[in-house]
Amino acid sequence: MKAFALALILSFAMFSCGENTETVSEDSAKKCAMPSTVNPNGDSELALLMREMADWTDSCKSAITSGRVVPVAPADLNTLHSAKRTDPNIDEKVFASMASLYQSRVTEFQAATDANRVQLFNAMVQGCVSCHENFCHGPLVRINKMMIPVN
Repeated sequence: MKAFALALILSFAMFSCGENTETVSEDSAKKCAMPSTVNPNGDSELALLMREMADWTDSCKSAITSGRVVPVAPADLNTLHSAKRTDPNIDEKVFASMASLYQSRVTEFQAATDANRVQLFNAMVQGCVSCHENFCHGPLVRINKMMIPVN
């Protein structure tokens, strides 16, 4: 009983001392520094861009598999090379080459015909996998689920 009471008191203390840091802001720098449930240290510009690209890729997969028109890539893709990274010490040359490859695969996918759309989509997703095998392994499970199985 004493252990339960102590746990209850500690729980109340933790929740009552917590500061609500999720405020709405138009400034992207403040938005990036804001703690979240995904990243308690705040999100970098690149992390936010990657989430936007992942959502777009999921939308593309859904459109392809249901025979709808594929949405246009977000304009923010142009900031891939310049977006502030979570880890500023990554190998810039490797990242830059992977980012350029991904951007070219997005361009190729956007120009795809019905005959090669799935192949170019999977090549684009494979570009994500290749980069994330070098940097930030965490999203690989989600990325691998984006692939469209080929019969």
